[in-house]
Amino acid sequence: MFNLLAVSLADLWTQRFTFARMGLDLQPLAGSEDDVLRRPILYGIMVMATSFELCTVCAFMVHHRHQIVLCSEALMHGLQMISSLLKMTIFLAKSRDLISLIHQLQEPAPSRVVRRGQLLAAIYFLMCAGTSVSFLLVPLALTMLRFYQTDRFEPVSSFRVLLPYDVTQPHIYALDCCLMVFVLTFFCCSTTGVDTLYGWFALALSSHYRRLTAQLQPHLLQSDPSRSDLGLAELFAQHSRLLALVARFNEAFREIAFVEVLVICVLYCSVICQYIMPHTDQNFAFLGFFSMVVTTQLCIYLFGAEQVRLEAERFSRHLYQVMPWQRLSPSHRRLLLLPLQRAQSEMVLGAYFFDLGRPLLVWIFRTAGSFTTLLNALYTKYETA
Repeated sequence: MFNLLAVSLADLWTQRFTFARMGLDLQPLAGSEDDVLRRPILYGIMVMATSFELCTVCAFMVHHRHQIVLCSEALMHGLQMISSLLKMTIFLAKSRDLISLIHQLQEPAPSRVVRRGQLLAAIYFLMCAGTSVSFLLVPLALTMLRFYQTDRFEPVSSFRVLLPYDVTQPHIYALDCCLMVFVLTFFCCSTTGVDTLYGWFALALSSHYRRLTAQLQPHLLQSDPSRSDLGLAELFAQHSRLLALVARFNEAFREIAFVEVLVICVLYCSVICQYIMPHTDQNFAFLGFFSMVVTTQLCIYLFGAEQVRLEAERFSRHLYQVMPWQRLSPSHRRLLLLPLQRAQSEMVLGAYFFDLGRPLLVWIFRTAGSFTTLLNALYTKYETA
């Protein structure tokens, strides 16, 4: 998984494309760091449409609060809307810092890495696009099929949410489908853009650590024993700069990662409930794509943070192993003790109450499993009796 992540998301073409669909202009190669929101009207329409659909989902959940299957399904859609709105709000608030950080981390990459990175980022985009398309087109196709077979207009929805308007009327149903185009585009582009951007940052930081590790051996071989710093001052300066970049990255994405961890735990529970508590007219195409998106989201954030931690640990271990401590004078040992201790400090990317990494992955799966078991027991007791 780490090797796969190391070559993924190496280029920002997918991110620029998805942000542009929402009216944002992500320009990591340009000098401008202002005016990220270039088409505020388009972005405002998407936000208003998503907020409106979120209100309908909340109203549906309140009305059907005693039906576990319907509430869990509506909760799944509502949480994803909340996640998209919160992540984009945080991204816009910190867009200047993020673009500045992109400028400092971006470096030339081999064409092979760029091609594979574009491919994997495009695959994730296709997962999100497949989720959006199946959510809209499968019910629309079923509606048209029923109309062709029975000559009666019986609209089919991707989830059984009673909207506050009469969708049994063809023209209103058509307007609702148009509204969902903006909602689903916002979900697809915001999810792809923000998540793959996090993965790109994790990849960039990991590559900087690998470059430092590769430079360590030549620096020691060419070091001048007569110099007080053994010629390692530049290397340690680069390491100090990299630590500052990691701190900035952690600060910029802490809120987004926190939202992702909180939402994804409940999302897993809601998705599992749709599989183990089947209902009529279930959109399994949408559930399949959505399950892949949620799982990939989790891998990007947790394995990305884990990769940065492992590369930092590898650098500190390599520093200790290749340093000829036995041949150094006491003054040199004392001088290099502080950089060595700092390099051996564990690198942790956090999300307020959570430390991103493999232990959090296990905790999310266990928590989602516990919630699902509880809901399944309640469903068996009260709705199937």
